[in-house]
Amino acid sequence: MSSLHYVQSKRIENLHLTRERDRRRGRELATFLLAGVPIAAALLIYAALHIETVRVGYVREARARAVAQLNEENRRLQADLLLASSPERVGATAARKHLAPPRPGQVEYIEPRAEASAGAPR
Repeated sequence: MSSLHYVQSKRIENLHLTRERDRRRGRELATFLLAGVPIAAALLIYAALHIETVRVGYVREARARAVAQLNEENRRLQADLLLASSPERVGATAARKHLAPPRPGQVEYIEPRAEASAGAPR
């Protein structure tokens, strides 16, 4: 023999029921928020300052590398200039291009006029 059970589901509407506010729980939540907001703000400020410090460090290192590279290039160019302007090299280049020293009377020196030099800014 089997017994059959019939269950009717009855829809219960609790739309008009409201729960009373727990004032103690509200005070606890407000206390946690008031204690947590300054701590969270301090942590955010610390993180922002740390990120900015790291960013400035990277910029500083990049600029230091650029200065070192420019100093090395300047040193190399100075060495090239000294090599290119050496008397031996100038003489060899002049001989290769069939240049000769100026003959007497070929170079004239011109003195500036007195009134032109008196009014010129110094």
